[in-house]
Amino acid sequence: MTQLRRFAASWHPLSSVTYSTLFLLLFWTAFQRFIIGQEDPSRCRALLTDGTWSPTVNSRHDVQQWEPNGCRMVEYSTDAIHDCLSGRRFVLAGDSTIRQIFWAAARKLDPKLAAAELKEIVAADEKHRDLAFNAEGVRLEFIWDPWLNSTVLRDTLDVFDALPSSSQTATLTKRREESPALILLGSPGLWAARYGGEEYMALFKDGINAVSTYLSLASQRSATRSSSLSALPNGNQGYNSVPNHILLTPVQVPAYNALSNKRTETITPERIDEMNDYLFHLPSNQTSHVVWAFNRMTEESGKSFESDGLHVEDNIADQKIDIILNSHCNNPAVLHDRSFKGTCCVEEPSNYLFNLALILLCAVILYTPRAQSMPKSIRPELLTAIRDILVTLAWCWICDGTLQFSKVERHYQQGAFVFICLFWLVGSSSMLHRIVGSAKQVSWPVAHDSKKEIANNNSSSSEEHKFLSRDQTDEIKGLMQGIILLYHFNYASQTLWVYKVVRVLISMYLFLSAYGHTLYLLRTDDYSFKRVAIVLFRTNALSALLPFMMGTNYSSYYFAPVVTFYYLVIYIMLRTLKEGNSDPWPLAMKVLATASFTSMCITTPGFLEMATDVLRSVFRMSFDVHELRFRLSLDRYIVFVGVMVASLVHTATLTDAREVFTTKGSPRLFDSGRPRFWVICSAGLALFLFFTQSGLSSKQSYNAAHPYISWIPVLAVITLRNLYAPAQKTFLAIPAALGRISLETYILQYHIWLGGDATARLTLGGFENASFPLFLVEKALITTLFIGMAALTHRATRMLASSLSEAGFLVFLGVLWIGNLIYT
Repeated sequence: MTQLRRFAASWHPLSSVTYSTLFLLLFWTAFQRFIIGQEDPSRCRALLTDGTWSPTVNSRHDVQQWEPNGCRMVEYSTDAIHDCLSGRRFVLAGDSTIRQIFWAAARKLDPKLAAAELKEIVAADEKHRDLAFNAEGVRLEFIWDPWLNSTVLRDTLDVFDALPSSSQTATLTKRREESPALILLGSPGLWAARYGGEEYMALFKDGINAVSTYLSLASQRSATRSSSLSALPNGNQGYNSVPNHILLTPVQVPAYNALSNKRTETITPERIDEMNDYLFHLPSNQTSHVVWAFNRMTEESGKSFESDGLHVEDNIADQKIDIILNSHCNNPAVLHDRSFKGTCCVEEPSNYLFNLALILLCAVILYTPRAQSMPKSIRPELLTAIRDILVTLAWCWICDGTLQFSKVERHYQQGAFVFICLFWLVGSSSMLHRIVGSAKQVSWPVAHDSKKEIANNNSSSSEEHKFLSRDQTDEIKGLMQGIILLYHFNYASQTLWVYKVVRVLISMYLFLSAYGHTLYLLRTDDYSFKRVAIVLFRTNALSALLPFMMGTNYSSYYFAPVVTFYYLVIYIMLRTLKEGNSDPWPLAMKVLATASFTSMCITTPGFLEMATDVLRSVFRMSFDVHELRFRLSLDRYIVFVGVMVASLVHTATLTDAREVFTTKGSPRLFDSGRPRFWVICSAGLALFLFFTQSGLSSKQSYNAAHPYISWIPVLAVITLRNLYAPAQKTFLAIPAALGRISLETYILQYHIWLGGDATARLTLGGFENASFPLFLVEKALITTLFIGMAALTHRATRMLASSLSEAGFLVFLGVLWIGNLIYT
């Protein structure tokens, strides 16, 4: 018991809460993987069986997307279909409802050619015949066989082999070439009901029985293939390693109220339900091939059908062919491309490396170094910091680099988004702290990197300026970061008015970053390489390490590159002719020249390309130059506004030795002009919102204007925040706590709060149809771990930065360089 108490006492409360939540989620992951998840490990059943339509957002004309329960389905492009089926055959057999899916596939491959061939067929009035379509190296074949009893279909099924080429011997090569990669069979239900008379059920069973043996054989061979998979998938084989598939559609449930009088006499709900019930009770190795989702698509409303009540609208047919392609192509696509977002029908072979990684992760978590057990030359807190970073990286991989957690689409609901944002703003205002007592904290977002810094901060603590103090900047960052996280979580980027607001928040973050760095440099005159190393390490450590774990690249986490770029610009600007930094006018001239030159380098093609080419050649770092230019250009002026505000605050602090905007003893301009400032700032903010929300009707037009007008709301908000004297002495504790870890939360949200590189919601699995309380429990657990790991990573990087020497930083860069050389 004594050892147990010592072990518990060695844990920090933050670590205890975070790692307790982590163990709980690891337990749930194992439970899902080995017990619940065995029913549908690859989530193929989820894709083929059930789903819902996405809600429309902007207008009733929006095209809805079909979303399977518990996994992500992707829309296949021409290139993606070519990658999957190049040189292969895709055979469809059945009636006119299957022919509609055939033409949907043809439109995906070549819409112009498909439209021309369809026009020729309609003109010739030859609907009931076999068809073939060749495009992009893929051959589509349609067999007109509404009864599933034709000789052509039987010959096609006879040469079908579920095993891929990599699993066959040389003697089977010819058969492999003849075997279609994918076969879609249409159940003969509608024709049996329409033309079968009283024998409709017997005719239907004959058609199903004629193909059922092939379904069983395909299941058996696919199971043999899965059981023989090696521990790790062979990425070199790519699409050649994927098994061939046969799928069967259920009997299409028509829109009964739209059927003609003759059809309503024979195509009745009783007959359709009886035939689908027969399919439902087939053996499990046959029903697993039935695409029940086709009927789920249309059962919501008859609006999905054309006027005849039998054939679906073209957009529904497009969604159907995507289901078929997702079932066949997703698994090799994941191995082919790390950025592939589909998670339906994706097998994750059980391998000992993953299980070993979980065991090692648990061991690393439990190991907590203590001072009495370590050599004096090794600091236990450094090992703890390394442990926290390694655990965070491993958890990112488990959440977003494997299939242990489900990923589902995000949807924007304006009422819910506005409510939760207001809840955050009101709820976070419940805890007020006074700035008195925080003066001992370093007023800059960096570690204690030198005795000089500590001395400067301590000597100035009694004269701590209250205008935009460190606690205030943390508070503002936290309020903004909370809204930005909710913005991403709720997929609000597709709504223009929200996008405009968030763009201002991001500009304000960069303004505060530039303000803090400038004020530090002006007050300390610390332009040492060690200082630069600490800032670069703190800003980039996480985003530089994650690509090795997640298969992404450094520029994927665009915020770190943008902040780093502007920090280096500010550092070089202030370091050059630094003797003139104490005078606002020479500094203003230097800022104007630097802003103009920086803007030219960003917006003029050639400069960024040259810089990224150097980084690519030397460090093997890949950049999307177009995206980088877009991100940098949006805020190319606001950072220099932050520099000038920091200069004015620093000058006011030195000359007046009093707080900015303080009533007693303050300059007359601030004292007598306080109401004037209220009016000017409030009016400026209102006019900005009115102009941007009513006058700029597209993202493109707003983005073009944003660099020139973003300073208006930023300066208005920070001025209003400091005009009321008592408000200068208090700050909101909850947003300030989030603001201190805003960089870590922004980066980690990509993988452990959201999924798919921040393109989907991360779920634990098993909660897809859960009630509202269980849904909240799931989100609370994920959010708790997300915030906890961000805080631990923040603490760890600060600890490592405080011990970082110039040589250590160069060693870190060298390790990254060697790692990139090996990794790429």
